[in-house]
Amino acid sequence: MIFIPRFTLVFIWGIFSFLVGIIIGIFRPFHPSNVRACGRILCPLGFKILGIDFDLRGQGNFKKQMPFVIVANHQNNFDMFPGGYTIPNRCVTLGKSSIVWIPIFGLFYWLSGNILIDRSNKRKAKASMERVTREILENNKSIYIMPEGTRGRGREILLPFKRGAFLTAINAQVPIIPVCYSSYHNRMKWNKLKSGKIIGKILEPIPTAGMKPEDSVALMERVYQLMKNQIIELNKEIEQG
Repeated sequence: MIFIPRFTLVFIWGIFSFLVGIIIGIFRPFHPSNVRACGRILCPLGFKILGIDFDLRGQGNFKKQMPFVIVANHQNNFDMFPGGYTIPNRCVTLGKSSIVWIPIFGLFYWLSGNILIDRSNKRKAKASMERVTREILENNKSIYIMPEGTRGRGREILLPFKRGAFLTAINAQVPIIPVCYSSYHNRMKWNKLKSGKIIGKILEPIPTAGMKPEDSVALMERVYQLMKNQIIELNKEIEQG
């Protein structure tokens, strides 16, 4: 039974990594590359402790045009590992305002310049999305968003998207870059040395130049279908070994 010692160790490693992230944040508060810096501390060893083989593909697509809006599928709290490893330089995330109250992690998250959104308040949520657009345009930052808005937990391949990420990309006239992770919720064998494999794939940028706000729904639907099909293909590859 290695489940308990494995997760105890990864919990300790996570606390250490976030404390280092806080120190980085104190010396360069709200810097857009703080998230990547901490992710590259946390994730490589985190994957080894967890026995995960993480295969990330298509990283060159982040270099084709900056800034951009990344949209990724949301499965569970484990998302911080594939997401933390994937996130590029000068990129922050969009997260629930309640995250800031999580001990240690919340302080790291805030100091890293991530954008907090209160989805229960439409006025505040709209203001947060407007801030995202300003950050992209004025500070050359990219943004990592999980447009499902809630954890899928394996209920479906991909839950319905919310429109905010796509409207933001159109307002800023920057590309959307879909990032797809193979399904891992309830699929890992945590009591084995090799728990399983996750494939992450960064897809080609989808331009928004010339699009108008009224095009956001069509863009959202196009990206949703593209990502769903890609996740199905990644899952097939995992299953076939």
